[in-house]
Amino acid sequence: MISSKVEAVPPTYVLPMHERPLAPVPIVKEIPVIDLGEERAVVAQQLVKALEKYGFFQVINHCVPKDLMNEAMTVYKEFFNLLMKEKENYAKEAETLYANNPKHYASKEHKYWKEVLEHNCNVDGQDKTTWPSNPPTFREVIGAYSSEVRKLSMIIFDLVREGLGLEAGYFGKQHAQIMCVSHYSVCPDPSSTLGTGGHCDPNLITICQQQVYGLQILKNDEWIGLEPLPHAFVVNFGLRITVMTNGKLKSVAHRVVTNTTQARTAIGTYFFPANVVEPAKSFVGPDNSPLFKPFKWGTEFLPHYYNKRAVYHTALEAFKINA
Repeated sequence: MISSKVEAVPPTYVLPMHERPLAPVPIVKEIPVIDLGEERAVVAQQLVKALEKYGFFQVINHCVPKDLMNEAMTVYKEFFNLLMKEKENYAKEAETLYANNPKHYASKEHKYWKEVLEHNCNVDGQDKTTWPSNPPTFREVIGAYSSEVRKLSMIIFDLVREGLGLEAGYFGKQHAQIMCVSHYSVCPDPSSTLGTGGHCDPNLITICQQQVYGLQILKNDEWIGLEPLPHAFVVNFGLRITVMTNGKLKSVAHRVVTNTTQARTAIGTYFFPANVVEPAKSFVGPDNSPLFKPFKWGTEFLPHYYNKRAVYHTALEAFKINA
């Protein structure tokens, strides 16, 4: 754990000048906030337009109970406030991983200002036995929460599918689901480090719950800040969507900054559909040749991704047909 009482950023957390968040970044209100309770056809088009323009959107009226969202946030915060010795009990578990600034989120020379708890969420709930047993309500609350967010993911998948004109059931239902929760302590010098460096997500969709500002997205080569809304979810699509739509939609780079006054906990839920990825048939034809060859996401793509994570879309270059 990074102590909240530290008075200076330790050298291993100080990033190279080119990566530091030195320039002022505006917090904007223009990133779409989409009401899922509106007319279905309208919402489907709004989602696709948001993905085309920003790669991100926030959703409200999503049917995940507000009380459950509050409970999930409280439980995860309580976990990160446990003693390091207890948290590290989960550092070597096969299905649940706690990490204090894991190397696969940073270079060997520099660390990011965060802690991470990551665990699977199988549909049948068997993964609960590997989840933390402290706080005492962890498994009950997060079990219910992960189930509700999964339902939300299916709603969003189907709306985006409809907006893109894809066939019914295109995104499927048997998605692997991973909770990746990041905790960013108060930082004495936010200009010298980052909570998470710039990257595009490797999965298909990420649904994130946040309360405190910190998320920034790259728009026209400039960083802009996303203003958190109470009980809204932030949604973005990862690099898979670029392949599936044959380049129509792009995964958008994003990062997390720290601050001097508030700790930030972000509950990210990642969804990973079928392993083999290729352009959808409706996005290719005589006048629109496929840009990517079929490939296996886990064994073929992910090694490229983790080697090139900080250069955003480069991990896909090896799978382009004319590469």
